Amino acid sequence: MDLIIALGIVVLSSVVIMYACNSFDEASSYLGRNMAPGVKGASINAVGSSMPELLTALFLIFLYADRDGLAAGIATTAGSAIFNAVVIPALCIFAVRYYGIPKIESGIAIKEKVKEIFVTKRAILRDGFFLLIAEGALIIFLGNSIITWWMGGALIAIYGVYFVFLARGFGNGDDDEEEEDDNEEGENEKAPSFFKALLTFDFNNLLFAGRNYTTGSAWTVLSLATLVIAIACYGLAEAVMLSADALGVPPYFTALIFAAAATSVPDTILSVKDAMRGQYDDAIGNAVGSNTFDITVALGLPILLYTVFYGDVVVESAEETQLLRVVLFAVTVVVLSLLLLSKRVTVTTAYILMAIYAGWMGFIFYDTFY
Repeated sequence: MDLIIALGIVVLSSVVIMYACNSFDEASSYLGRNMAPGVKGASINAVGSSMPELLTALFLIFLYADRDGLAAGIATTAGSAIFNAVVIPALCIFAVRYYGIPKIESGIAIKEKVKEIFVTKRAILRDGFFLLIAEGALIIFLGNSIITWWMGGALIAIYGVYFVFLARGFGNGDDDEEEEDDNEEGENEKAPSFFKALLTFDFNNLLFAGRNYTTGSAWTVLSLATLVIAIACYGLAEAVMLSADALGVPPYFTALIFAAAATSVPDTILSVKDAMRGQYDDAIGNAVGSNTFDITVALGLPILLYTVFYGDVVVESAEETQLLRVVLFAVTVVVLSLLLLSKRVTVTTAYILMAIYAGWMGFIFYDTFY
C-alpha cells in the first residue's frame, strides 16, 4: 500500500511540476526578455527548467539530514542529468522522425517527417566543456570522506564562470519586437475557463485575466509558481523515502528512478516542443546545457547551505554515490561524442541513446537487488 501511495504522489507531483513550470517559464521569460539568447538560457531558462531538481535536492538533504538524504539528493540531480543527456535528445529525434514538424505546402498545413537533424557543434562543445568540468569537480569532491561548505561553493563558482563566459560572448538582447508579436498572438487565443486555469496553475489568467505581463504581474506569477513547485517537490521527497521503505532499498535507488524522471518532466516537454518547431539547437542544446545548472547550482547550493548551518557531512561509505559520479561522467562523454562526431543526427542515434539509458537502468536494478 505504501508503494502505491508513493507512486501516486510521484505521478501527481510530476503533473503539478509540469503545469507550474509553464507559468514559471512564461513569467521568467518576460522578466528576461531583453537578455541575449545565450545569457537568458544560462540564467532565466536554466533556473526555470531546473527548479524541480534544486528544490527536491534541498528537501531531501535538509529533511533527511543524514548520509541517505545526501545520497538521495545527489542521485536526484545526477540521475536527472543522465536522463536529460540521454532520453531527451532521443525523444526529440523520435518526435520529428515519426510525428514530424509543421510545414505549409501549397497553402496546406502538413506534418513533414524529418529523417535527420542538424545541431550547432559550437554550442554543444561550449556547454559540454563546462558540464564536464562540473562533473569532474563532483567526482573529486565525492571521492573525499567528508563534504564541506567550500565544495558546494566551488560548484556554484563553476556556474558563475560559465555565466560570465556566456555574458561576454553575447551582446544585449533585443526581443521587444518578438515579445510584442507573442503578446498579440496570445491575445487572439481563447482564454481558458476558470476551472481549467485553476487546475493548470495558470496564474496569469486566474489573477490578471490573461493580460500582457508587466513586471509586477510577472513577479507575482513567478512567486506563486515557485510556491506550487516547492510543495510538489516536498511531496516528491516524501515519496522517495516512502517508496524506499516499502521496497526495502536505499533512498538513493528510488531517487534515481522516481525523482530523477519526475523532475525532468519540464525539460522533456520543452525540448520536444522546440524540436517539433524545428528549433533543434534549443531542443538538444538546452538538454545538455541545463545539466550544468543541475550539477553546479541544484546540487551545490543545497550542499553549501546544509554544511554552513549544520556542519560537514560524512560520506565515507557512500559507495553508490561514488559509482554514480563515474557513470555520469562516462555517459556525458559518450553522448557528447555522438552529437559532436556524427555528421548527422538520425533515428539511429536516438536508438543508441535509449540503449545507453536501458543499460544504465539495468545496471542500477542489478546493483540494488542482487
